[in-house]
Amino acid sequence: MYKTEQEILNVAGINITLLKIVNVDELFNNLVAKGDQHEDVKDERIPYWAELWPSAIGLSEHIINSKIITSNTTVHELGCGLGLTGIVAGKLGAEVLFTDYLEEALDFAKQNWNLNNSETASFKKMDWRNPDTGLKADLLLASDVAYERKSFEYLPHAFKSLTKPGGKIIVSEPNRLLSQGFFESLSSRGFAVKKYVYTVFRNEIHQLVNVFEIVPT
Repeated sequence: MYKTEQEILNVAGINITLLKIVNVDELFNNLVAKGDQHEDVKDERIPYWAELWPSAIGLSEHIINSKIITSNTTVHELGCGLGLTGIVAGKLGAEVLFTDYLEEALDFAKQNWNLNNSETASFKKMDWRNPDTGLKADLLLASDVAYERKSFEYLPHAFKSLTKPGGKIIVSEPNRLLSQGFFESLSSRGFAVKKYVYTVFRNEIHQLVNVFEIVPT
């Protein structure tokens, strides 16, 4: 068991309570202790999910400001981590599915959902490198998934596989130079892309967050 704490956030006027792990470094140390040959180490299952990243806050602000969600919208948060964006979508009236490839992330996302929403949500373990095409939604949300080159070959397929016809993908990332080429390449891979820029204040730092609205064409 890990020591946890609750943080109260105000995201574009909506209050959210999030349960977090106090010492994230402990998770990383536990991963390293498994040894180089362990599947979790080979697959680099670094516990990024346990952090609340500025990209998740920026994405949450965007879906609030854009008013893209209605009570009839089905939302799938991909790589949900602590679940902030899906929780915000639920508060806006969406029917929400959370997926992640780590059970610990899904457990925290579920606890955080229950802290903030009285309606039910769905939680499913899934690796977006092998997307379950039965989990299509009107709106696919993902924060900080495009942070490694090796992910770039899988994401376009996941985007198309997990979005209903006429649906949209919204992805956020913290203005990484590495990621810019990937998002620019999407127009040649069968997507229309529109970019928005937010400034998120987190941990005493102002962080630029790019939010991309992506539509399969």
